[in-house]
Amino acid sequence: MQDAIILQGKFIRAWNEDKYGWAIIDCMLNISLLFWASEVTGDPRYKHIAISHAETTMQYGVREDGSTKHILSFDPEDGHYIECFGGQGYAPESSWSRGTSWGLYGFANTYRYTQDERFLNTAKRIAHYFIAALPEDHVPYWDFRLPTLDGQSRDSSAAAIAASGLLELAAAVPEGEKRLYADAAERILRSLTENYAVWDRPEHESILLHATGSGNSFIDVSLIYGDYYYLEAIAKLNGWKHRVY
Repeated sequence: MQDAIILQGKFIRAWNEDKYGWAIIDCMLNISLLFWASEVTGDPRYKHIAISHAETTMQYGVREDGSTKHILSFDPEDGHYIECFGGQGYAPESSWSRGTSWGLYGFANTYRYTQDERFLNTAKRIAHYFIAALPEDHVPYWDFRLPTLDGQSRDSSAAAIAASGLLELAAAVPEGEKRLYADAAERILRSLTENYAVWDRPEHESILLHATGSGNSFIDVSLIYGDYYYLEAIAKLNGWKHRVY
């Protein structure tokens, strides 16, 4: 972990090779492991690293409207922010839908561990953007800011991750707000169940169809994390971990 954390920029480095100053929105979900490590070891350093990374991502990786950036580039020497890259999204200033769901869930989780209202408000802002940007069947295209939707693929994995994150958010907010997030999660899960799941082909290795890795790879496929978070969200609705409402 000492090698992974970039002390000057206060972020966790993504990938290897020469990408010394790169951080990605996906890592917001990974930092739950650091919070857990502090709990089981009693060592607060892991928690402090997680909080520092979340603060950096909140400052540079989340736009005012709640959309998120995928790859953030920092100077590894002094830590200053340089620019963002499109990564698996359409373009640097576009809005990769799975990245949005990573951010939504990740900041909701960070609030659960810290009870810091900044992270809850960030999760809400991302959630409102995600919900408002969904198409009619509640499953997003692979990027929310595509120049055209003609011939573009959906990302069922982004929908599944967001649904589980929305239930996490519903568990964190006051009673009067719970239905907003829980109802959105249920709409997403209902659409995934009825329109994107494979129930009549037992030989198929996955549950969800029509996921997209990025605009130029793994297009209209099944992705394992889509299945995982779909099942996690269904389990939450059935009382696993905690009741959300």
